[in-house]
Amino acid sequence: MKSKTLNPFISSGYVAPNYFCDREEESKLLTEMMLNGTNVTLFAVRRLGKTGLIHHVFFPFQNSKEIVCIYVDILSTENITSFTNKIATAVYNKFPPQNSLGKKIVELFKRFRPVINYDELTGSPSLSLTIETQAQKEQTIGNILNFLDKQGVKVVFAIDEFQQILTYPESNTEAILRTYIQQLQNTSFIFCGSNQKMMHEIFNSAKRPFFASCTNMSLDPIDEKYTKIL
Repeated sequence: MKSKTLNPFISSGYVAPNYFCDREEESKLLTEMMLNGTNVTLFAVRRLGKTGLIHHVFFPFQNSKEIVCIYVDILSTENITSFTNKIATAVYNKFPPQNSLGKKIVELFKRFRPVINYDELTGSPSLSLTIETQAQKEQTIGNILNFLDKQGVKVVFAIDEFQQILTYPESNTEAILRTYIQQLQNTSFIFCGSNQKMMHEIFNSAKRPFFASCTNMSLDPIDEKYTKIL
């Protein structure tokens, strides 16, 4: 009976560094900016591997005690409340309740009377916080980020499909997030999205709150020599 081997041709998702193609310079640059606490906007046309690059850069730090890397995809969010729940879920899942910081995180979320659901396939929990008033909508995300920022650990959030915030009914979402983010000392962000027109509108328009708040990084297509099967 023949032993099973791994399929070397991965068509979706990130598996491990050995399966990651090229992007050595981009990986090095993004890692340096991440370690320096630089906020980054990652620009590229669709299907060029923005998400894969982020997971690749995060991979070496998955067990690090000095820096915590958190990835969040907000494509499914519809408003600032669902955005906050996505961030809360990512934070909750990143810090095991067995350790000291994890216990503090659990206590933090108890304030918001969370409803915890579990994914039927993965078993991963997701949080729905009790956010009722407009003031709570605007303050809860800030409370979470500020709390985490003061715990003596360096945190990097990668927020994918960030252009989704432009579809929220709350027209001041950009201003709310920008206000809280600029107050953080130990937390940085990598923003990326699949709609480049909307992403450029958020970060490169002088009229928008996030203008000149991040270092722009662009991805070009991978050199053809790396795409040929030998």
